[in-house]
Amino acid sequence: MKKFFIDKVLNPDNSITIKEFKELPKELFTKAVEKTPEMGFCVILDTETTGLNHEKDEIIEIAIRKWIYHKKDHYLIKPVEEYSQLNAPVNNEITPAITEITGITKEDVEGKKIDWSIVARLIGESDFVLAHNAGFDRPMIESVPEISEISSSKIWTCSLAQVDWAAKGFLSSKQELLSIFHGFHYAGHRALTDIDALANILLQGDYLKEILQNAKIKQVRVDCIRAPFESKDLLKANGFSWDGENKFWTKLIPESELENMKTFLEEEVYPKGKMGAEITSINLRDRFRGAKI
Repeated sequence: MKKFFIDKVLNPDNSITIKEFKELPKELFTKAVEKTPEMGFCVILDTETTGLNHEKDEIIEIAIRKWIYHKKDHYLIKPVEEYSQLNAPVNNEITPAITEITGITKEDVEGKKIDWSIVARLIGESDFVLAHNAGFDRPMIESVPEISEISSSKIWTCSLAQVDWAAKGFLSSKQELLSIFHGFHYAGHRALTDIDALANILLQGDYLKEILQNAKIKQVRVDCIRAPFESKDLLKANGFSWDGENKFWTKLIPESELENMKTFLEEEVYPKGKMGAEITSINLRDRFRGAKI
């Protein structure tokens, strides 16, 4: 096991120091940057919602920060614009449980409304969108008619799924714990604080490089249609997840691993000659649009 954050925060007396994070360093905003062709724009985005169901729940807060980044070497350079806004839900209540998680009350959002034209512009001006849990944030964003089309045209990336945190020795991929592993803590679950804390993590390593490298890898989705019931433990142990809506086990894999996957399914899961898995290629722009991609 690697030492993960110990080298960063270990003091000579073997104590550790975890600092409070309130905002990004001011020098990031004020440093002079002459934009070149090797630089582009990206956005880091986060949402707070009335619940976890993107078909029924609503966004009650959004934060989006636009960054200049280096397109060749893949690192963040300078934040250039932000938008953060609360939003009163139309068809949902902000329950005490959601207030406990987000710190947002129904009184906070009264009369508040997100200007989706601003969000659309920021996303439209960027090469890609980054969220820590894009599998949640993207479906929530694309459930909003005003933003769905522009979001669907963009590549979404995910610092939760597209960094191999475990291989680096981190004990968890949850953002709050990753922050502690990188020497700071913050008051989580307000959208702007969350995206700036994520940026603070990304600035401490080559994580954005890994995210963008993984974003380019061709993937396929393997759906184990009519897999024998007795194979469920084997499939789960090999990284498949259960799709409760469609009633099958499914997994995303790199296209380069497909032949090995077929051999595994033919020899270990399905009766000989009756392999029933369906294979679907995933377009780069379709990632994180739903639970299966």
